[in-house]
Amino acid sequence: MSDAIKSRVKKILSLNIPADIDLRDLRDDTPLLDYGVGADSVSRLELLVALEEEFGVGLDEGGITPDFFETVDNISDYISRKFSFSS
Repeated sequence: MSDAIKSRVKKILSLNIPADIDLRDLRDDTPLLDYGVGADSVSRLELLVALEEEFGVGLDEGGITPDFFETVDNISDYISRKFSFSS
C-alpha cells in the first residue's frame, strides 16, 4: 500500500480527531479508538462518507468490519486492496 493513500486517510482523520490531539503523533499502527475515531456509529458513518468522497468510491457498510476502523494501516490497506489504488 502506498504512502499517498495513508496520507489521504490521515487527512480525513484529521477532521475526525479532537483538536487537542496532534496528528503527527498518530502512527500508522496506532489504535484509532484511542483518539475517539469510530467510537460510535455516527462517527463511523461520518468517516466512511468522508473516505468515499476523498477516494471517489462507494464503501459497502455491510462489508466493513470493526477491524477496518482499528488503524490507519487497516483503512489504507482495505482501500488499496478493494479498489486497486496504488497512489
